[in-house]
Amino acid sequence: MWNRSSLFAFPLRLCAFASRQYRAMRSLVVLLALVGLNSADAAADDIRQLTTNGRLKFAPVFVADGKELAWCEHDQPTRVSIIRLNLETGKSTTMFPNASGHFFDPAFSADGRYWCFGRSGGPRQLSLVIVDTKDGKEVAFEPAGGLRATIRTPRFTPDGKRVIFTINAPGGQQIASVNIKGQDYRPLTQSEGINGWPDISRDGKTIVFSSSRAGSLNLFLMNIDGSEPRQLTNHRLRDVRSAFSPDGRRIAFTSARDGNREIYVINSDGSGLKRLTNHKERDDYPVWHPGGKQIAWIAERNGKFDVYLMPVGE
Repeated sequence: MWNRSSLFAFPLRLCAFASRQYRAMRSLVVLLALVGLNSADAAADDIRQLTTNGRLKFAPVFVADGKELAWCEHDQPTRVSIIRLNLETGKSTTMFPNASGHFFDPAFSADGRYWCFGRSGGPRQLSLVIVDTKDGKEVAFEPAGGLRATIRTPRFTPDGKRVIFTINAPGGQQIASVNIKGQDYRPLTQSEGINGWPDISRDGKTIVFSSSRAGSLNLFLMNIDGSEPRQLTNHRLRDVRSAFSPDGRRIAFTSARDGNREIYVINSDGSGLKRLTNHKERDDYPVWHPGGKQIAWIAERNGKFDVYLMPVGE
């Protein structure tokens, strides 16, 4: 039996129910809108984190036509090792696990026959070591200048006949090359200041590198023999660690031009500058996948360093 109070209470309860339903529906609409906004960022959704141990890492490079990735890692408190990851299985291995000393900046020839890297423990701070995997032999190039002389960032020419690298020795930090036997040394830069981080276009005609010859570190291009250097970027902060896209049309690099280290791409003619990362911590060491549609890099997140892979549009 309904009484007067219940008759008045029912519409009030109905109104309250309707109000609650409206608020819930409004919240759901807002939530769906937010989800839509987040999922609309396809690049963010497609980013893959390839490692999770958070150890300090640097100098990644693709191997085996992009099926594997190698990089340097502080896998022990007092040692830097080269880690190699199979991207299909997720299995990682340490190269030269029983060797002493540090291993820096791995590179691999296009056909996979030759490896090279900087290695400590010899007569120089870091010597260039070139390994021929076919016959199991290795040769070492020892830069002039005594114990503190250093070789970094080696790169094989596409034909596999020479290795181009950064050398810190008498004459400052320069770029030079040797053949795969560690002989026939040829200087490619001789300017004042810092010259380093070379990378070679796939057609073997052009080197991109960083130089402070004009003041701050900016990107430059030069012919494979070191002739005709020309400036590509012009900024008061550091543009370093550049890498050619497989088709040679674009260059990825690290820059602090917006406050901290981020990944950028620019066309090889100097146009079309685009920022790819945006985070308060460091993003560094970009390297193109051989397919030309992805870039791997080292990202610092919450003080930890890991390897990530992101898609790159045109």
